[in-house]
Amino acid sequence: DIGLFTANEKITNDITKLFNLVTGFDILSEANRLRGKANLPKLDRVAFAPVNLRAFFFEQIEQEIDSHRKSGNGFIMAKMNALVDTGIINALYRASQAGVKIKLIVRGMCSLRPGVSGISENIEVISIVDRFLEHSRIFYFHANSKGRVFIASADWMSRNMDRRIEFCCPIEDQDVKNRIVHEILNTYWQDNVKARVLQSDGTYKLRQPGA
Repeated sequence: DIGLFTANEKITNDITKLFNLVTGFDILSEANRLRGKANLPKLDRVAFAPVNLRAFFFEQIEQEIDSHRKSGNGFIMAKMNALVDTGIINALYRASQAGVKIKLIVRGMCSLRPGVSGISENIEVISIVDRFLEHSRIFYFHANSKGRVFIASADWMSRNMDRRIEFCCPIEDQDVKNRIVHEILNTYWQDNVKARVLQSDGTYKLRQPGA
């Protein structure tokens, strides 16, 4: 996994709200329970499930589609354990159809089918399972060279979006963003020993050395 040490007050304030939600302190007060409603917090930097994580990822994908229409360089790269959420898969299909290039490193289950003409020809998917479990979740959006990078506890699964407390945090330091993108994501993508490439029919082919 990847962790973040930060003194950014906007992030730490959001983390406080997350822990308050988990403990019930000041979020589901007695008055709110009696009214049958949750007093959910307004977040500044962080997204978490089940409050706003799904909407957050939809927003990031749609922003990349809009950016691509203006600049022509839309690109998404993400690493996770599983991709099975129908809504996010459909959003990625829309991005592909809009011309956004998408590279996904999905260790386990993947319900998305890459390389389907007219649907997902701009999407590539590989799977890597090796000695370190490859457990981190990383999400990169090109954003017309601005480079938005996020780390998360959540896979793109319905249970992570809707039925668990999950967390997604931005990486704002440029040096750290560069390390995550170039030293981690790109290194994984270049693997030609353990990487298996997902085909449009749902089968995997081992990537050959030198490929």
